[in-house]
Amino acid sequence: MANTVISDLVDGECIISAALLDADGFTIERTSNEFKPKAMMAIMDLNPNSSIITVVNEDNTVVISRMQSGHSIVIQSPNGGNLGKARMNLSKACTAILPFL
Repeated sequence: MANTVISDLVDGECIISAALLDADGFTIERTSNEFKPKAMMAIMDLNPNSSIITVVNEDNTVVISRMQSGHSIVIQSPNGGNLGKARMNLSKACTAILPFL
């Protein structure tokens, strides 16, 4: 069921790929083989008190949300996409996936 929550995040409009990581940063589920979410965990480690971090780069925006269980969901949004909608969907997914972890 966790894989369904992750795959349902991708809408092609505001979220182009998503991944679920365990507490150690290993990928459990991802929607694209080209998406390398593990590299983003180093950024989360720089600010361990934050539950959500947004990284904007030339090609896209990556949002990482750490959950109470230690797992994280990472999403990738296109530049110019609706980042507010992406963050809202990410928040809903973090709540929906907790019973399956």
